[in-house]
Amino acid sequence: MRRRERDLRRHALFAAACVFAAGCLASPAPRDRYYRVEVAPPAPLAAPAFAGVLEVERLQADSAGRGTALAFVADGSREVKRREFDHWADSPPLMLQQALATALREAGFAGKIVTPEVGVQVDHRLGGRLVRFEEVRGEGAPRVVVEVEIAITDPRRTTLELQATYREEREIGGTAVDDVVRAYDAALSAVAARLAADSSAQARR
Repeated sequence: MRRRERDLRRHALFAAACVFAAGCLASPAPRDRYYRVEVAPPAPLAAPAFAGVLEVERLQADSAGRGTALAFVADGSREVKRREFDHWADSPPLMLQQALATALREAGFAGKIVTPEVGVQVDHRLGGRLVRFEEVRGEGAPRVVVEVEIAITDPRRTTLELQATYREEREIGGTAVDDVVRAYDAALSAVAARLAADSSAQARR
């Protein structure tokens, strides 16, 4: 009986040692990585498209568009998937709010440009919805798609001063995640440039 107990203890210790060794030899899990977008400011406007103070609000988005993990879809598929370890530094609606406000401010888009947390009286509100913000994978060139609905209204939202939908696609120039992020930068910069051009043209009418 004692011999049997010793054998059982020996086998248990051996099994525990094997589990411990396997844990030590296993590859560590990849670390999470975080990315920010950089939106190039549009060309400086000759005159502000909107006089006074313009407030850039956080964009609306569906639940998939509010997640921080970088999203992708297979070309032709409706299923939105997410990268496991690659994340935006903040939710896309908030990240784009800040980036868009900065880019339009540098372009002289309005007399003053603020975000809601400043808490001042404003003359115009820029809001909208982030429709698509995803990487597309497939047989053709991989690309990113950015689609944004923009509406600029008076403070009480009773007058629609500008309404437009902007969609931009950019090819991804490599296989690294940095290449994907740079494609987003290019697409968002094009959206900002089109918004500035449309607003400036409307202001001159």
